[in-house]
Amino acid sequence: MSERAQKLEELREVIQGQLELLNLTLYVMSQGPTFYKGQPFACVLERDKARATAAVSMGAGQSLNTILKNSTESGIAVRDLYPIARAVVEGFINAAFFTTQPIEISQRALNHRFYAAWKYHNRVVGTGDFMFALGSDPDPKATIAKNFPEFSGKGQDSWSNLDAPSKIDRIGKVVRASGGALLGAYAGIYAVSSEIIHGSVYGMSHFMSAHGSKEPTTETFLAGTEEQMIDILSAVGHAASGFIASFANVHKFGPLVQDEHELFKRLFKAASGDDWAGGDLSEQKIGAENALDTKRI
Repeated sequence: MSERAQKLEELREVIQGQLELLNLTLYVMSQGPTFYKGQPFACVLERDKARATAAVSMGAGQSLNTILKNSTESGIAVRDLYPIARAVVEGFINAAFFTTQPIEISQRALNHRFYAAWKYHNRVVGTGDFMFALGSDPDPKATIAKNFPEFSGKGQDSWSNLDAPSKIDRIGKVVRASGGALLGAYAGIYAVSSEIIHGSVYGMSHFMSAHGSKEPTTETFLAGTEEQMIDILSAVGHAASGFIASFANVHKFGPLVQDEHELFKRLFKAASGDDWAGGDLSEQKIGAENALDTKRI
């Protein structure tokens, strides 16, 4: 087995382990307390925080599973996984954001879905000669002011005005480990996925040439796309790590903190080739507040 194949196989195994831990978090958020590694585990998030967190982390997990199932691909099909990877990263950033921030943020996001659903059917599309209006509301501004007052006014129509790096910064102030992992995910996938999503020449150029050699052969192109698959799996693995670390540390639940940390060390080794040198969790720190600062940064 080649070195690339070994890396890919290890990354797949790590992500499968992360999906199992994600399922655990979703269970306690939606179904109630359970036992894990012989210890009782219950969700401590307020109801609205749990609802918002569960919704976006479940979506990110579904997309992560899609990437995992397609991770044996090579060639141009790999390009289609970049936008999905972007969805995974943004989903887990938001899940960690809801987990670590005040409940008002989750409540605003939950309320925003009603406004966003109304706006989808009441909007103007296009510009100039190529423009049309959707919906039959004679006075959309009045409707917004009456039915969705918290989203009326300039700059108020989103559930959050923070960009991804700003969210990561706030997450990291609560759970340093999570902030570090999410920043790695953001750096690894965000820019190039944007170019591909927006159909730029650079987006196609990067995909065709990244990890490539000066020899324009089919073999070198396929090898390059395998390296890109490693990049994608590393990025989404970092994103999953960031959310699970935030959830585990906010709950101060030692078994989940430890298991996530062990998976992260394997992820780091597979992606970089180096052993993680950021320190291990001691038995005294597991489940305590100072377990928040032991990883990634």
